[in-house]
Amino acid sequence: GRQQKVSFFSVESSERVLSAEVLPANTFSNYLERRGGIPTSLTVILLDGLNTRWEDQAYARNQIIKFLEQVRPEDRVAIYALGRELRVLHDFSNSTASLLRVLARHKGQHAAELEASEPEEPDTGIAELDEFLREANQLISDFYTRRRAERTLGAFEAIANHLARLPGRKNLIWVSGSFPIAINLDNPNPRADRRTFSREMERAARALGGANMAIYPVDARGLVGLYQLDPAFSPASSVRSGPAREAAARRASQTHWSSLGTMQDLAELTGGRAFYNTNDIQGSIRRAISDTRVTYVLSYYPRHEKWDGRFRQIKVVVKRKGVEARHRRGYFAFPDEPLGKKEREAIVRAAAWSPLEATGLRMSVRLPEAGPGGPVNTRPLKFEILIPPGDVTLAPKEGEWAGTLDMAFVQATADGRNLGSRGQSIRIAMPAHDYARAQQHGLALSGELDL
Repeated sequence: GRQQKVSFFSVESSERVLSAEVLPANTFSNYLERRGGIPTSLTVILLDGLNTRWEDQAYARNQIIKFLEQVRPEDRVAIYALGRELRVLHDFSNSTASLLRVLARHKGQHAAELEASEPEEPDTGIAELDEFLREANQLISDFYTRRRAERTLGAFEAIANHLARLPGRKNLIWVSGSFPIAINLDNPNPRADRRTFSREMERAARALGGANMAIYPVDARGLVGLYQLDPAFSPASSVRSGPAREAAARRASQTHWSSLGTMQDLAELTGGRAFYNTNDIQGSIRRAISDTRVTYVLSYYPRHEKWDGRFRQIKVVVKRKGVEARHRRGYFAFPDEPLGKKEREAIVRAAAWSPLEATGLRMSVRLPEAGPGGPVNTRPLKFEILIPPGDVTLAPKEGEWAGTLDMAFVQATADGRNLGSRGQSIRIAMPAHDYARAQQHGLALSGELDL
């Protein structure tokens, strides 16, 4: 409710493209900005097979193909898929042929967990038996709904962490049937699992906000018909009339509107826009990408001094008439508190096994030069890790600059099977002159690893 002084303002255009940087031999890096050909505004299309019926996946895929056939030279689009795991189908490109080839091979997946989340209403004709089956089905449904929500929001975090270091605005176009924002809030059964997914959504929104990424949910169901809200209209349904039909229709309607609420909330939290009740999925994607043409960055220093975890609303007002400012709805005012050991281990473990490279902490790893025999194959393997200036924050303590790095070394097969891992915490303490040098040239750590 108070006007804030704008401390920083800039204009960013998707026309500016980052140039590539060639790495020395035997040096590997997670710097996305070094790979070249990436503009300062990016769009990820996430095909959600976890929360979308098979027939809706097929329709949405055809709509995306129509969009890709008209990709413009300035567009940079990546295609990811969410199912049992998150996969990169194609990294950023403006090549219509290449993107279409990848999408042609992607046939979607059978949404088994979604089906398990939506059990049929029992209709045995015996009230006691129906009630018993209904309660058993609800327990199964709650389990799969909870798992879908957690996996989806975890995927959003992984994508945000992957693209965090790239400058400019990013769009995540989430083509999905969505998941409900809450379950069982009006269920009178005392054994029902009543809960919302607000805490998980807050965590995902923080990661997305930190990466300057907005979610644009696109409802893969298109224009929703009666058969989706009332099972009696579905030719495949065995529920025709009576209390069973009413209960099934009520549950389908609640799930539908709750899932739209999830889309709307995620869009508003991150500064995107939700598209639903339309069959124009292709046009929705184009409108979402158009938002990245020109973006403005405004920064300010909050004066409230209340870092209590509460949501602080942001409102951007422009004087020009007929203009809508699309921006993040606000932020969670969490203090910078140190994480506990278990929380840190969970973060490292998630980063190690995520299908996407985390880029929040930039690293280059240099291995020994290959000898006459060809590739490096030494036992143990010696390495040097280089972290650029400013990525690791150290604090002054007793005349030195000190901090701790949690590290994990994971060895895996090409198909992702774990061959072994080792975790360790590295305590860093630097005298002032070494710290000044690290501020200029970065931080170097060396070690060796048994293969």
